[in-house]
Amino acid sequence: MHTVRIILSGLLLVGQLFADDDSIALLIKTAKDSENPALRTVLLKGMIKGLEGQVNVNAPEGWKELNAELVKSTDPQHKELAREIGQIFGDAGAAQEALTLLKDQKRKIKDRRSALKSLIAQKEPGLNEIVRSLLEEPEMRLDAIRAFGKIEGADSNQLIKQYSDWDTQTKRAVVETLATKKETSEALLIALQKKEILPSEIPAYTARTLHSLLGERFDKIYGKVQVQSTNKKELILKYSRLLDRPEASKADPARGRILFSALCGTCHQMYGEGGLLGPDLTGSNRANREYILLNIVDPNFDVPDGYKMVIVKTKDNRVLAGTIGEEDSQKVVLKMVAGKEIIPKENIKERQKLPISMMPEGILDTIPTEDFFALIKYLQTEEQIEIP
Repeated sequence: MHTVRIILSGLLLVGQLFADDDSIALLIKTAKDSENPALRTVLLKGMIKGLEGQVNVNAPEGWKELNAELVKSTDPQHKELAREIGQIFGDAGAAQEALTLLKDQKRKIKDRRSALKSLIAQKEPGLNEIVRSLLEEPEMRLDAIRAFGKIEGADSNQLIKQYSDWDTQTKRAVVETLATKKETSEALLIALQKKEILPSEIPAYTARTLHSLLGERFDKIYGKVQVQSTNKKELILKYSRLLDRPEASKADPARGRILFSALCGTCHQMYGEGGLLGPDLTGSNRANREYILLNIVDPNFDVPDGYKMVIVKTKDNRVLAGTIGEEDSQKVVLKMVAGKEIIPKENIKERQKLPISMMPEGILDTIPTEDFFALIKYLQTEEQIEIP
């Protein structure tokens, strides 16, 4: 019980701090004075949270001494956290250790992903060739593709060159990555013109970003980008009548779970599985057929402020689309389909909030009627369905 109280005290301390020198120095002092490993872990994670998005920060007083203790720790998590913090403080040794870890295929994938993330955040030079080699590793491929959109000077043509060899999920990651910068969106446009990438392979939410980057040149190939929904009452009525058919009640919810994962799970959670971009659907009014159809057919009908689409243009010429996860005086955390992106406010050139959600319209138009029945059957379940 005493340990629990200590940890809760540490969490309270972290929750009251801001990302400034005095706050980080206080965390360092508290961690150095503590002999409780669990509390140290909480405080170190609090430091990383407070330093998110910052580059080459001067190490506050006490860090050198604390770091010397942490690198000798028998707790591997303490060593990993110390390395991440050391990189933010410009420690060349920590950066070299992260590079070595990233290149070592025998290390845990989780640790290598963490190393890549920290190296990108700290703008480590020389990452281009390493990331290119990671494309050949299936377990690191998606991470490598995302990195192409964040590393200065990365050759996006390499992604297009290998595009046809990859599965649907990987192809989508390529398209989303190429849509984050003006120059890479130009490469994507050329690939569309050459039919190396097909318009049908570009999700609606990504098409909106590409429309803002490329304008009519993109529209001529992709088609008209629908920005705002019109009256959807007749369409909702059409799908509601379909669900009155006898075969709708016989649909397989297990198949619906598979369809949910493919169509909705990138952004939404249900029963603890799925993405975090959109609302968690577990506790929503899913028993109500009209509620489900309204939100699928007309996702822009009534969008809560926290789920409205935000487009951020950065000073290093990236264009990112998502929803605001959190924000403080130092940074904006953007929730995107690809994951969380931490953007220092000093690097934001322009930010625009649109009156629409990230969710595309027309999802039900893309699937057969029997799949529609299965998806709705799963959405109306009251507990998780096992997949055979």
